[in-house]
Amino acid sequence: MPLGLWNLQWLSLNSQRKYPLADDATGVDTTGSFTLPDDFLLELDLPVSAGMNVDPSRFLLSSVGSFGAGYSLVIGYSGASSSTIVPVASALVPRQGFTRNSVYTLGGISPFQDTVGKLTIGTLDSLDLQPGGLFGFNLAGARLDPDAVRPILRGVTALYLVNGSSVSAPIYGDVQLIAGTNIQLVPISSGDTAQIQINAISGEGTVADCSCTGNAAALPCITQINGVPPTPAGDFTLAGDNCLAFTAQGNGLQLSDSCSAPCCGCSELESITQDFARYQQQMQTLTGFINNLSASVTQMDQIVLGARLGDRGCSTC
Repeated sequence: MPLGLWNLQWLSLNSQRKYPLADDATGVDTTGSFTLPDDFLLELDLPVSAGMNVDPSRFLLSSVGSFGAGYSLVIGYSGASSSTIVPVASALVPRQGFTRNSVYTLGGISPFQDTVGKLTIGTLDSLDLQPGGLFGFNLAGARLDPDAVRPILRGVTALYLVNGSSVSAPIYGDVQLIAGTNIQLVPISSGDTAQIQINAISGEGTVADCSCTGNAAALPCITQINGVPPTPAGDFTLAGDNCLAFTAQGNGLQLSDSCSAPCCGCSELESITQDFARYQQQMQTLTGFINNLSASVTQMDQIVLGARLGDRGCSTC
Protein backbone atom coordinates (compact mmCIF):
# COMPACT_ATOMS: atom_id res chain seq x y z
CA MET A 1 0.00 0.00 0.00
CA PRO A 2 1.35 3.50 -0.81
CA LEU A 3 2.82 5.34 2.14
CA GLY A 4 2.11 8.95 3.09
CA LEU A 5 -1.35 9.10 1.49
CA TRP A 6 -4.52 9.32 3.55
CA ASN A 7 -8.26 8.90 2.81
CA LEU A 8 -7.81 7.89 -0.80
CA GLN A 9 -10.92 6.87 -2.67
CA TRP A 10 -11.03 3.12 -3.45
CA LEU A 11 -10.34 3.37 -7.19
CA SER A 12 -7.71 6.09 -6.75
CA LEU A 13 -5.92 3.88 -4.23
CA ASN A 14 -5.99 0.94 -6.68
CA SER A 15 -4.45 3.11 -9.42
CA GLN A 16 -1.26 3.24 -7.31
CA ARG A 17 -0.92 -0.51 -6.60
CA LYS A 18 -1.21 -3.88 -8.36
CA TYR A 19 -4.76 -4.68 -7.26
CA PRO A 20 -6.79 -6.52 -8.57
CA LEU A 21 -3.59 -8.34 -9.44
CA ALA A 22 -1.80 -10.03 -6.56
CA ASP A 23 0.93 -8.04 -4.78
CA ASP A 24 3.62 -10.43 -6.04
CA ALA A 25 2.47 -10.21 -9.70
CA THR A 26 5.05 -8.53 -11.94
CA GLY A 27 2.55 -7.28 -14.52
CA VAL A 28 5.00 -8.27 -17.30
CA ASP A 29 3.89 -10.52 -20.17
CA THR A 30 5.64 -13.76 -21.13
CA THR A 31 7.78 -12.04 -23.79
CA GLY A 32 8.99 -9.30 -21.44
CA SER A 33 7.98 -6.57 -23.90
CA PHE A 34 4.73 -5.40 -22.28
CA THR A 35 4.04 -4.16 -18.74
CA LEU A 36 0.51 -3.68 -17.44
CA PRO A 37 0.19 -0.20 -15.83
CA ASP A 38 -1.24 -0.01 -12.32
CA ASP A 39 -3.75 2.69 -13.33
CA PHE A 40 -5.34 0.62 -16.13
CA LEU A 41 -7.23 -2.18 -14.33
CA LEU A 42 -8.58 -0.88 -11.01
CA GLU A 43 -11.27 -3.33 -9.94
CA LEU A 44 -12.45 -6.83 -10.89
CA ASP A 45 -15.35 -8.96 -9.68
CA LEU A 46 -15.26 -12.57 -10.93
CA PRO A 47 -18.12 -14.83 -9.71
CA VAL A 48 -17.34 -18.52 -10.21
CA SER A 49 -19.65 -21.47 -9.58
CA ALA A 50 -18.88 -23.24 -6.33
CA GLY A 51 -19.39 -26.56 -8.11
CA MET A 52 -16.35 -25.99 -10.36
CA ASN A 53 -14.02 -26.95 -7.47
CA VAL A 54 -11.32 -24.41 -8.36
CA ASP A 55 -8.50 -22.74 -6.41
CA PRO A 56 -9.09 -18.93 -6.17
CA SER A 57 -5.35 -18.34 -6.20
CA ARG A 58 -4.96 -19.88 -9.69
CA PHE A 59 -6.92 -17.23 -11.63
CA LEU A 60 -5.01 -14.71 -13.73
CA LEU A 61 -5.29 -12.07 -16.40
CA SER A 62 -4.25 -14.42 -19.22
CA SER A 63 -4.10 -11.92 -22.10
CA VAL A 64 -4.42 -8.23 -22.97
CA GLY A 65 -4.96 -6.96 -26.49
CA SER A 66 -4.12 -3.36 -27.35
CA PHE A 67 -5.49 -2.27 -30.73
CA GLY A 68 -6.52 0.90 -32.47
CA ALA A 69 -10.25 0.40 -31.86
CA GLY A 70 -9.92 -0.65 -28.22
CA TYR A 71 -8.71 -3.33 -25.85
CA SER A 72 -9.53 -6.94 -25.05
CA LEU A 73 -9.01 -8.70 -21.71
CA VAL A 74 -9.28 -12.43 -21.00
CA ILE A 75 -9.37 -13.96 -17.51
CA GLY A 76 -7.96 -17.50 -17.32
CA TYR A 77 -7.45 -20.34 -14.87
CA SER A 78 -4.26 -22.36 -14.52
CA GLY A 79 -4.74 -25.72 -12.85
CA ALA A 80 -2.13 -26.95 -10.38
CA SER A 81 -1.47 -30.16 -12.37
CA SER A 82 -1.39 -28.58 -15.85
CA SER A 83 0.40 -25.72 -17.56
CA THR A 84 -2.61 -25.10 -19.81
CA ILE A 85 -4.55 -21.90 -19.13
CA VAL A 86 -8.32 -22.34 -19.52
CA PRO A 87 -10.25 -19.19 -20.62
CA VAL A 88 -12.81 -18.18 -18.00
CA ALA A 89 -14.26 -14.80 -19.04
CA SER A 90 -13.55 -11.95 -21.45
CA ALA A 91 -14.34 -8.26 -21.84
CA LEU A 92 -13.98 -5.65 -24.59
CA VAL A 93 -13.07 -2.03 -23.86
CA PRO A 94 -13.82 0.25 -26.83
CA ARG A 95 -11.60 3.29 -27.19
CA GLN A 96 -14.38 5.48 -28.58
CA GLY A 97 -16.48 7.11 -25.87
CA PHE A 98 -14.24 5.93 -23.03
CA THR A 99 -14.42 7.86 -19.76
CA ARG A 100 -12.32 7.49 -16.64
CA ASN A 101 -13.25 4.64 -14.26
CA SER A 102 -15.67 2.98 -16.74
CA VAL A 103 -17.22 -0.36 -15.78
CA TYR A 104 -17.45 -3.25 -18.31
CA THR A 105 -19.07 -6.67 -18.22
CA LEU A 106 -17.08 -9.89 -18.03
CA GLY A 107 -18.84 -12.62 -20.02
CA GLY A 108 -18.16 -16.24 -19.09
CA ILE A 109 -16.64 -18.78 -21.49
CA SER A 110 -17.59 -22.49 -21.36
CA PRO A 111 -17.31 -24.31 -18.96
CA PHE A 112 -17.60 -21.05 -16.97
CA GLN A 113 -20.52 -19.84 -19.11
CA ASP A 114 -22.61 -18.87 -16.08
CA THR A 115 -19.95 -16.39 -14.92
CA VAL A 116 -21.11 -12.79 -15.35
CA GLY A 117 -18.61 -10.42 -13.73
CA LYS A 118 -17.41 -6.85 -14.11
CA LEU A 119 -14.21 -4.86 -14.19
CA THR A 120 -13.31 -1.17 -13.90
CA ILE A 121 -10.86 0.52 -16.25
CA GLY A 122 -9.19 3.63 -14.77
CA THR A 123 -7.36 5.38 -17.60
CA LEU A 124 -5.86 4.53 -20.99
CA ASP A 125 -3.00 7.02 -20.98
CA SER A 126 -0.32 4.77 -19.46
CA LEU A 127 -1.41 1.74 -21.46
CA ASP A 128 -1.07 3.67 -24.73
CA LEU A 129 2.62 4.12 -23.95
CA GLN A 130 3.06 0.33 -24.17
CA PRO A 131 3.48 -1.46 -27.54
CA GLY A 132 0.35 -2.56 -29.40
CA GLY A 133 -0.68 -6.15 -30.08
CA LEU A 134 -1.86 -9.21 -28.15
CA PHE A 135 0.16 -10.15 -25.06
CA GLY A 136 -0.14 -13.26 -22.89
CA PHE A 137 0.61 -13.65 -19.18
CA ASN A 138 1.33 -16.48 -16.78
CA LEU A 139 0.63 -16.76 -13.04
CA ALA A 140 3.85 -15.01 -12.10
CA GLY A 141 3.03 -12.04 -14.30
CA ALA A 142 -0.70 -11.48 -13.77
CA ARG A 143 -2.13 -13.65 -10.99
CA LEU A 144 -5.35 -12.22 -9.59
CA ASP A 145 -5.80 -11.41 -5.92
CA PRO A 146 -8.11 -14.16 -4.51
CA ASP A 147 -10.27 -11.34 -3.12
CA ALA A 148 -11.44 -10.64 -6.70
CA VAL A 149 -12.87 -14.18 -7.04
CA ARG A 150 -16.09 -15.06 -5.24
CA PRO A 151 -18.16 -18.28 -5.29
CA ILE A 152 -21.72 -18.42 -6.63
CA LEU A 153 -24.33 -21.18 -6.68
CA ARG A 154 -24.81 -22.53 -10.18
CA GLY A 155 -28.39 -22.20 -11.45
CA VAL A 156 -30.35 -21.82 -14.65
CA THR A 157 -28.83 -18.94 -16.59
CA ALA A 158 -30.75 -19.22 -19.85
CA LEU A 159 -33.36 -21.27 -21.72
CA TYR A 160 -32.99 -22.58 -25.27
CA LEU A 161 -35.86 -23.75 -27.50
CA VAL A 162 -34.91 -26.71 -29.69
CA ASN A 163 -37.06 -27.74 -32.66
CA GLY A 164 -35.30 -30.45 -34.62
CA SER A 165 -31.99 -28.98 -35.76
CA SER A 166 -33.09 -25.39 -35.02
CA VAL A 167 -31.94 -23.88 -31.70
CA SER A 168 -33.21 -20.49 -30.50
CA ALA A 169 -31.14 -17.71 -29.02
CA PRO A 170 -30.72 -17.91 -25.22
CA ILE A 171 -33.66 -16.53 -23.21
CA TYR A 172 -32.66 -14.64 -20.05
CA GLY A 173 -34.46 -13.00 -17.15
CA ASP A 174 -37.97 -13.86 -15.99
CA VAL A 175 -39.47 -16.47 -18.32
CA GLN A 176 -43.14 -17.50 -18.46
CA LEU A 177 -44.34 -20.88 -19.74
CA ILE A 178 -47.66 -20.37 -21.59
CA ALA A 179 -49.96 -23.31 -22.35
CA GLY A 180 -50.95 -23.59 -26.01
CA THR A 181 -53.76 -25.48 -27.73
CA ASN A 182 -54.64 -28.77 -26.00
CA ILE A 183 -51.89 -28.26 -23.38
CA GLN A 184 -52.33 -27.63 -19.66
CA LEU A 185 -49.50 -26.59 -17.32
CA VAL A 186 -49.89 -27.54 -13.66
CA PRO A 187 -47.37 -26.46 -10.97
CA ILE A 188 -46.62 -29.22 -8.48
CA SER A 189 -44.84 -28.86 -5.16
CA SER A 190 -43.11 -32.10 -4.25
CA GLY A 191 -40.94 -31.60 -1.18
CA ASP A 192 -38.13 -29.18 -1.97
CA THR A 193 -38.43 -29.71 -5.74
CA ALA A 194 -40.56 -27.40 -7.87
CA GLN A 195 -42.15 -29.25 -10.78
CA ILE A 196 -44.25 -28.30 -13.80
CA GLN A 197 -46.55 -31.00 -15.16
CA ILE A 198 -47.53 -30.77 -18.85
CA ASN A 199 -50.91 -32.38 -19.66
CA ALA A 200 -52.38 -32.98 -23.11
CA ILE A 201 -56.10 -32.37 -22.55
CA SER A 202 -59.29 -31.93 -24.54
CA GLY A 203 -61.96 -29.36 -23.89
CA GLU A 204 -62.11 -26.43 -21.50
CA GLY A 205 -61.86 -24.08 -24.46
CA THR A 206 -58.34 -25.14 -25.33
CA VAL A 207 -59.19 -27.15 -28.47
CA ALA A 208 -59.12 -25.11 -31.67
CA ASP A 209 -61.11 -26.10 -34.76
CA CYS A 210 -59.04 -27.87 -37.38
CA SER A 211 -58.48 -25.80 -40.51
CA CYS A 212 -58.26 -28.60 -43.07
CA THR A 213 -56.74 -27.91 -46.46
CA GLY A 214 -57.20 -29.71 -49.75
CA ASN A 215 -60.02 -32.21 -50.25
CA ALA A 216 -61.98 -31.88 -47.00
CA ALA A 217 -65.25 -33.35 -48.40
CA ALA A 218 -66.62 -36.44 -46.66
CA LEU A 219 -66.19 -39.42 -49.04
CA PRO A 220 -68.10 -42.73 -48.86
CA CYS A 221 -66.18 -45.61 -47.35
CA ILE A 222 -65.65 -49.08 -48.89
CA THR A 223 -68.57 -51.36 -48.02
CA GLN A 224 -67.97 -54.34 -50.36
CA ILE A 225 -65.24 -55.87 -52.51
CA ASN A 226 -66.58 -57.68 -55.61
CA GLY A 227 -69.96 -57.81 -53.90
CA VAL A 228 -68.56 -59.49 -50.77
CA PRO A 229 -69.36 -57.58 -47.52
CA PRO A 230 -67.22 -57.69 -44.35
CA THR A 231 -68.07 -59.50 -41.16
CA PRO A 232 -70.35 -57.79 -38.61
CA ALA A 233 -67.18 -56.66 -36.85
CA GLY A 234 -65.97 -54.97 -40.06
CA ASP A 235 -63.23 -57.52 -40.85
CA PHE A 236 -62.43 -58.62 -44.40
CA THR A 237 -60.16 -61.62 -44.95
CA LEU A 238 -57.74 -62.00 -47.85
CA ALA A 239 -56.52 -65.60 -48.11
CA GLY A 240 -53.74 -66.84 -50.38
CA ASP A 241 -53.30 -70.24 -52.04
CA ASN A 242 -50.31 -72.43 -52.93
CA CYS A 243 -48.82 -69.85 -55.29
CA LEU A 244 -50.28 -66.54 -54.05
CA ALA A 245 -49.30 -65.12 -50.66
CA PHE A 246 -50.14 -61.91 -48.81
CA THR A 247 -47.45 -60.15 -46.78
CA ALA A 248 -47.90 -57.08 -44.54
CA GLN A 249 -45.75 -54.17 -45.71
CA GLY A 250 -45.96 -50.77 -43.98
CA ASN A 251 -49.58 -49.66 -44.26
CA GLY A 252 -50.48 -52.11 -47.03
CA LEU A 253 -50.30 -55.67 -48.33
CA GLN A 254 -47.83 -57.17 -50.79
CA LEU A 255 -49.02 -59.94 -53.13
CA SER A 256 -46.36 -62.50 -54.09
CA ASP A 257 -46.71 -65.21 -56.78
CA SER A 258 -44.26 -67.89 -55.70
CA CYS A 259 -45.03 -70.16 -58.67
CA SER A 260 -43.87 -67.68 -61.31
CA ALA A 261 -40.76 -66.60 -59.46
CA PRO A 262 -37.52 -67.69 -61.13
CA CYS A 263 -36.01 -70.82 -59.64
CA CYS A 264 -32.50 -70.16 -60.87
CA GLY A 265 -30.07 -67.76 -59.37
CA CYS A 266 -27.06 -65.95 -60.73
CA SER A 267 -24.71 -68.94 -60.36
CA GLU A 268 -27.03 -71.23 -62.35
CA LEU A 269 -27.52 -68.63 -65.08
CA GLU A 270 -23.75 -68.16 -65.30
CA SER A 271 -23.24 -71.92 -65.80
CA ILE A 272 -25.89 -72.03 -68.56
CA THR A 273 -24.28 -69.03 -70.26
CA GLN A 274 -20.90 -70.79 -70.27
CA ASP A 275 -22.51 -73.95 -71.77
CA PHE A 276 -24.09 -71.88 -74.54
CA ALA A 277 -20.70 -70.32 -75.29
CA ARG A 278 -19.10 -73.78 -75.63
CA TYR A 279 -21.98 -75.00 -77.84
CA GLN A 280 -21.52 -72.00 -80.10
CA GLN A 281 -17.77 -72.65 -80.39
CA GLN A 282 -18.36 -76.34 -81.18
CA MET A 283 -21.04 -75.41 -83.73
CA GLN A 284 -18.57 -73.17 -85.51
CA THR A 285 -15.99 -75.98 -85.53
CA LEU A 286 -18.57 -78.44 -86.87
CA THR A 287 -19.66 -75.98 -89.54
CA GLY A 288 -16.03 -75.61 -90.71
CA PHE A 289 -15.62 -79.40 -90.85
CA ILE A 290 -18.80 -79.82 -92.91
CA ASN A 291 -17.66 -77.17 -95.35
CA ASN A 292 -14.27 -78.87 -95.74
CA LEU A 293 -15.96 -82.28 -96.20
CA SER A 294 -18.30 -80.88 -98.80
CA ALA A 295 -15.39 -79.43 -100.77
CA SER A 296 -13.52 -82.76 -100.58
CA VAL A 297 -16.55 -84.72 -101.83
CA THR A 298 -17.01 -82.33 -104.75
CA GLN A 299 -13.34 -82.65 -105.70
CA MET A 300 -13.50 -86.44 -105.46
CA ASP A 301 -16.54 -86.57 -107.71
CA GLN A 302 -14.75 -84.53 -110.35
CA ILE A 303 -11.65 -86.76 -110.26
CA VAL A 304 -13.43 -90.11 -110.23
CA LEU A 305 -16.01 -89.29 -112.87
CA GLY A 306 -13.40 -87.67 -115.08
CA ALA A 307 -11.20 -90.79 -114.94
CA ARG A 308 -13.90 -93.21 -115.99
CA LEU A 309 -15.71 -91.12 -118.57
CA GLY A 310 -13.87 -89.60 -121.55
CA ASP A 311 -14.91 -87.07 -124.10
CA ARG A 312 -15.78 -89.83 -126.61
CA GLY A 313 -19.07 -91.55 -126.74
CA CYS A 314 -19.69 -95.18 -125.84
CA SER A 315 -18.31 -97.85 -128.28
CA THR A 316 -20.75 -100.32 -129.75
CA CYS A 317 -20.15 -103.72 -128.24
